[in-house]
This record gives sequence, structure tokens and C-alpha cells, in this order.
Amino acid sequence: MHSPQNLIVTLKNKGLTLAAAESCSAGYLSYLVTKIPGSSKVFRGGIIVYSLKAKEKFFKIPYPLLEKTQGVSGNVAKTLALGIRTIFDSDIGVSIVGFAGPQTIKGVKAGTVYIAIAYAGTVKIKKIVIKGSRDTVRKKASLLAIDLLYKKLNICVVR
Repeated sequence: MHSPQNLIVTLKNKGLTLAAAESCSAGYLSYLVTKIPGSSKVFRGGIIVYSLKAKEKFFKIPYPLLEKTQGVSGNVAKTLALGIRTIFDSDIGVSIVGFAGPQTIKGVKAGTVYIAIAYAGTVKIKKIVIKGSRDTVRKKASLLAIDLLYKKLNICVVR
């Protein structure tokens, strides 16, 4: 796994900016990124859209669609990643949506997480199931998002 420090250095070196839309991670990704000195040069901001109502209000996702999946789907993650880029006028948008548990809800297994990265005209979506407590899911999802961002930036050509 790549560290938040590696991600910040890469973003600075490539002259890119990042914004985050977080649900199940509840701001943990933003916290990890902003712990790094100098992150303000590349991190534009984030929104915690923990509730379905927040996703509807800030990202204009119809509530009935959110209810069907409890906001946990690849399409929701994609919409958030694209939307957060626009809101913060950033080069890269990342989102984390999921269900940390402890039980299954409406067919969504506890620990199910979708991470989406919108960058360079593409959106990459990764689905994972993380075992462990709610806090474990939140932390591992955030660290995985950082790792995926780092890897994406190091295989893509800068704009």
C-alpha cells in the first residue's frame, strides 16, 4: 500500500488537485490526506455525504434510486466522483461509498465498499468487501483509495 505522503508528493509533482466525496469512510480519507504537510497545495476539499438525503441534495441523485441500493453501488460512487470534481474544480475526484455493517441491509453485505476515481476523462470503480469492524472498514477503504489513486496517477499520462 502506498502512503498518503506518496500520494501528496505525486500530486504535487504532476501539478494535479484532488477532491473527495466520502460516505462510509466519514471523512477518514480526507483526514489522512490533510495530515500531510503541504497537502493544501493539492487537496481542494471534501464532502461527507453519509446519509441518502445528503447524496440527493449535494449530488442530485434521485432518492428512489438511492433507496434501492441504500446508496451503495458503483453508479452512486461514479456519480459522486464526477460530481466532487465539478464542485471543487479539481483534476481528480475520488469517492468512497459502502456499508460498514454490522449486519447485511437490503441485500448489501456488511463491509461492501465501492471506490471511484474520476480522472483524465475516465472513471475507475473498484468494489471490495472488507471484513472487520465498522472502524476497520472505514480505515481500510480510505487506505485502499489512497493506494488506488497513487497507482492510477503513476500509469496515466498527465493532461
